[in-house]
Amino acid sequence: MDYHRHVPASIRTLHILESLAAEPGGLTAGQLAETLDIPHSALHALLNTLKSQGYIVQTGARQPYHVGPRAQALGQAHPTGINALVNAFYEETTRRPPAETLALATLADADVLILAEAPSTQTVRCAIPVGQRLPAVAHPAGLVLLAGLTPSGLERAVGQPAAALHNTLQQTRRQTMARSAGDDAITLAVPVCPDGQRPEAALLTSIPAFRWDAPRESTLLSGLREMAARLSYRLGALSYTPYGAAQPHPHGPSIPMPEAELHAFLDGPWAARLACIRPDGSPHVVPVWYEWRDATFFVAAWPGSAWADFVTQNPAVALTIDEPWPPLRRILVRGQAQVLIPENIPGGIEGLRARINARYLGAPVQSGDVPSTARKAFRIPPVKMIAQREQL
Repeated sequence: MDYHRHVPASIRTLHILESLAAEPGGLTAGQLAETLDIPHSALHALLNTLKSQGYIVQTGARQPYHVGPRAQALGQAHPTGINALVNAFYEETTRRPPAETLALATLADADVLILAEAPSTQTVRCAIPVGQRLPAVAHPAGLVLLAGLTPSGLERAVGQPAAALHNTLQQTRRQTMARSAGDDAITLAVPVCPDGQRPEAALLTSIPAFRWDAPRESTLLSGLREMAARLSYRLGALSYTPYGAAQPHPHGPSIPMPEAELHAFLDGPWAARLACIRPDGSPHVVPVWYEWRDATFFVAAWPGSAWADFVTQNPAVALTIDEPWPPLRRILVRGQAQVLIPENIPGGIEGLRARINARYLGAPVQSGDVPSTARKAFRIPPVKMIAQREQL
């Protein structure tokens, strides 16, 4: 192999990052061009690429460039917090290029701060620049984040009485999303919750107004929520119920869920709550991730999971899968859990675990990452299933 051949663009990219890392105050494009002796056209192409991927940030046109959160995360063996979230965002959007521009945001004092952007694949698209700050009370991303604060925390964040925003934030919690419509674009935002309930970031998308219609918004919102759930799972959440507000009863009459909608819902990244019986006769409820295949639920237990022992001793179980936003779809299942022999599972327990992780985390774990010893897997064919949704 010839190690003497080099790729100039790679060397220039590294020099850009090194120069910005050495200059806390940042550097403009002109300063970088002069310092690194890079042609302006090539430099701007590299800067735009690094900026779009979150490795550098710029607060406004003609402003200095700074090292971005994704580059900062490179120095951590296991990125945590915002760095881990930004990394997960870019991995998601690289794997699934967005139909409309996506962005990640967090609160910064009374503003919402854009942390990362993944441009749309469309020729005409909205821009959500990394580093941009906008008033939180006037932006959908800000509203979904403010809706997770206590009244005192809300007043500290925005400097106005919580009562002034009560109705708006109550509606945001009820819908588990926020929306704004302007002359040029429609923006949607949903919360990302590392603990499954408390928003720490917002995932948002903007649609050019000329391309908008109600079905497209519904499709984009559904995909936005699924991605927010996967990001939340990757940060440690076991279930995705923003604001802890899964609503037990619909506001309107319930109707049976159509068959096609039922299967689409069961194919989504929504955790189930499994109820089983302890040896002393008391109930035990735990969130589980599942695979829905051949009209059967398949679940795998990690080593040491108490519920696996309980189910082995008493196979009578129930599952609940629901969503905390309209149309408040919910599925109730009763069945008898059956212990699976690894040889009877496609790919074995490792294969099942990999498929479940791909479903909830966006990518499978390697089969060798977790040993199969002392693990159990179960199939739960429904004896009874009730699937309902609110009639909107």
